[in-house]
Amino acid sequence: MSRERIAIDAWASWISPEGATKWPDEYLHIFRKYRSPQVIFDGMSVEEMLADMDTAGVDRCVLSAFYHKDMPVVSNEEVAAAAAAHPDRFVPSGTVNVLRKPLDVTREIEHMVNGLGIRAVRLEPYMYGDGMTGLPPNDKHYWPVYIKCAELGVPVCIQVGHTGPLLPSEAGRPIYLDEVALSFPDLVIVGCHLGQPWHDEMTTLAWKHPNVYVETSARTPKHWPASFVEFVKGWGQDKVMWATDYPLLSFERTLDELDALGLDEKIWRKVVRDNAMRAFSLEA
Repeated sequence: MSRERIAIDAWASWISPEGATKWPDEYLHIFRKYRSPQVIFDGMSVEEMLADMDTAGVDRCVLSAFYHKDMPVVSNEEVAAAAAAHPDRFVPSGTVNVLRKPLDVTREIEHMVNGLGIRAVRLEPYMYGDGMTGLPPNDKHYWPVYIKCAELGVPVCIQVGHTGPLLPSEAGRPIYLDEVALSFPDLVIVGCHLGQPWHDEMTTLAWKHPNVYVETSARTPKHWPASFVEFVKGWGQDKVMWATDYPLLSFERTLDELDALGLDEKIWRKVVRDNAMRAFSLEA
């Protein structure tokens, strides 16, 4: 299906052939459960990803770095380089290990933003632990990230909900973000992956706090909970952003399923574009 190229994917990754060889074992089983395309195992070129975007009607992607602890599958530098080469198609999103010393964390964020041109910082609470217990995002280790990102005007995107990979889920309870949003009202906070099975916590926080959004990466619209669909169609229409976690899920599949929900045209545009434009301070 050919669509007008207006959609903005709030979480996607470019996985190179080299990066595809670096997936930790904890992730491989979930790729198979999702029936993900072979490209997630083989990698692809940036040009192939752009072609997929064009076919599906995707204007831009928030392009995310991904590290397992300190090992990059796709590094901050690779994301920055891809975005520099295609500034009209990619919004670079980097990451940092919050377990490092606070000043090292803030210096790394400053380098990412001012040196590499990173436009968002992505954090994954299940990653900061021992494989059985993660670190919830109201822990003091995150505070240097929030302070520096608020200072620089950079959104923080945090995984919420259960983890598909064989890693701990409890740290992804959305309610932990309530304290963060109260402490940093000027910081844009994006709860990523919808928040299941605690999605009602996530939607309530997004409704409560002006600075909190929720995006739908790794969750196909066909399987969104009924209460979340109600949120999208009504009281949360200004707070939801479509996302794929590409190549875990394809642009085309998720947009087709979004179409099948029968959203009002104005709401559809908010979900696939307008809310991301506002949350990430993007220019038309």
